[in-house]
Amino acid sequence: MVMLKQKSPWLKDIKIKALDLVNKEFFGNSPPTVFVGSKFMESKKANVGVMSPLDDKKEAWKYDDPIYWYNNNYPIRKIAELRANLINARKKSGIFDVRTNNKFLELAQEIAMSRKVTSIEVELKKKLHAKINIDKIHMPFGPGGEVKRLEAVGNITLQKDIEKVFYDTDLKAAEGIKILTDKGFNENQISQFLSIGTMGLKYNRKLVPTRWSITATDDTLGKDLIKEIKHNEIIKDYRLLFGNYFGNYYLIFLFPEAWSYELFESSVPDQLISPDQKLWTMTDYENYDGRKNYANNTVGGYYAARLSLLEYMKEKRIQAGALLLRFVTSEYSVPLGVFVVRQSVRKTVSSNEMIFNDKKIMLNVGNGIIYRRFGYNIDNLLKDSILLNNINKQRKLFEF
Repeated sequence: MVMLKQKSPWLKDIKIKALDLVNKEFFGNSPPTVFVGSKFMESKKANVGVMSPLDDKKEAWKYDDPIYWYNNNYPIRKIAELRANLINARKKSGIFDVRTNNKFLELAQEIAMSRKVTSIEVELKKKLHAKINIDKIHMPFGPGGEVKRLEAVGNITLQKDIEKVFYDTDLKAAEGIKILTDKGFNENQISQFLSIGTMGLKYNRKLVPTRWSITATDDTLGKDLIKEIKHNEIIKDYRLLFGNYFGNYYLIFLFPEAWSYELFESSVPDQLISPDQKLWTMTDYENYDGRKNYANNTVGGYYAARLSLLEYMKEKRIQAGALLLRFVTSEYSVPLGVFVVRQSVRKTVSSNEMIFNDKKIMLNVGNGIIYRRFGYNIDNLLKDSILLNNINKQRKLFEF
């Protein structure tokens, strides 16, 4: 996982409305948004939270819609302020309690599957305290507390497609993810459905920490796309793409090779001592046959970037070997979760492709882009590339 910059000093200035307006009881409107914590260990219990801002129904959905933020050019601070005002009304539940009659979990599931914003009435056991929860995988959220009472105000109308998946207890989770994707649900929605135990075979359903469900969703969708793009024609040239979102710069090299994928994530200081300065860098790789284990170095960013890249290859009907270099700068002042990775790569592949007939020229042009931007020589990364090393060693047909 790449080392990110320190938290932005303006975080402490964010106004959390609930601290002045909420004692222990409040009315909220869930976007809908649920969150499952990852600290359960031997207890096999996890904190399950229903999140809601104090804003009215007309605005509540904006607190959990990263695609809308991207399309409307929301800056980092605006997103952080929205998320900081999501109150997390949580309750500790057994991870297998979704298989039993648990009223709190049943309500949380209904809220997650709701077709629209759900109004809720909440009573907490203790008063809220100022806190913004920040993580590199999931999106930030605001203060929370243990639930004493949580009720929906009015009836909850479920989204029909997820309702069908929910009641089909013979449907595997991977199949459910594919169905919902085809129906137009995005990764953020699907990962919530998976985390709250609404998908999968009846006796396999359980609570899944949100950070795990996000990566599981990206990985599952990515594997399906890999199967598809392996039937596509391999490109006959070399392609280079470059883009940036929130200070996450991606340089993407595409080679005329069968599918393989490698990601380097580097943290770039504001001022480099020299072009050859050693950067804090993590990397993971997969060949045509895929990975046998989890990408422990670049973690969730690996699967999120791969998914967006594969979407591009599917749309273009191509297959290639792909080397991605991510450079994280101080512009990315607050981690907002891996949705930023997905959108960064999507933005990058939507830019104009630079096409070359020569690998060396492409690599030199890519090096020039990064040198002009950061004063850094990417040869320091390329020398450690498994993908590039394999390509350089591989004999071509015309050599025989």
